[in-house]
Amino acid sequence: PTAEQCIAVSDNKNMAKRVMADILGSPLVLMPFMVGSAAFASLFALGLKGSVAVGAVLIGLAGTLAAAGTFITKFILGKDDRVKQLVEASRDKAKRDKRKALEHFHHRLTMDGDERTETAMQDLRSLRQAFRQLDKIAPDLNRAMIEDIQQRSEELFQQCVSSLEKTLQLWKTAESLASTTARKPILEQREKLVGDVVQTVEHLSRTLASVQGITSRSDGDARLQRLRGELDQSLEVAKKVEQRVDALLTGGRVQNLSGINNPK
Repeated sequence: PTAEQCIAVSDNKNMAKRVMADILGSPLVLMPFMVGSAAFASLFALGLKGSVAVGAVLIGLAGTLAAAGTFITKFILGKDDRVKQLVEASRDKAKRDKRKALEHFHHRLTMDGDERTETAMQDLRSLRQAFRQLDKIAPDLNRAMIEDIQQRSEELFQQCVSSLEKTLQLWKTAESLASTTARKPILEQREKLVGDVVQTVEHLSRTLASVQGITSRSDGDARLQRLRGELDQSLEVAKKVEQRVDALLTGGRVQNLSGINNPK
């Protein structure tokens, strides 16, 4: 089996375990089982005899069978609903975790004392939300092209967040150096990276305004195609800039930084 197939099998097994644990924790399963277990426990602990012992056995059997029956019924008939609920809960948790991580990172950007990075992050988050609403804002436009533009805008958002993370790393590196000569090439590269992020934010804003300004389906496709191409170009430029910064961060030699700042 391929790696993807192994992962899929593992995910299915984990989901089945989660469904079983969720059903077992249900009050309709748990309560009868506890009553039945308590009845059996009292039978041996108290040394019950005669009709009382028979009653305890019957209660124990009834509770155990009721719990087992409810479990089987829920697992067979309600499995799909349980899986859907667990998947949705997992997605909601992942979204909350990502939102918290993004808010934490946004707060960390205050460390460098550069308002441009904080402002860019705020604008990026607002633009991201607006692009996600494009299908509602422009319902009559080409759906496939709108989805392409949404995808590219999301990729640019992630790229800009990554670049902002790099600006923070560059700032920390510069702060750790003692000499102005050593700090200068790093700060110059950071300045360029910040500028590129600001330009990308402006481009995303213009793209959003252009899409929202399309009112005719007849010429909308051509304009959407052009905007999609422009986003592709911006994404390619952003990736190349980050590659140069990655080289700077992993190069390890300060004397080579000026060469990275001025690539041929």
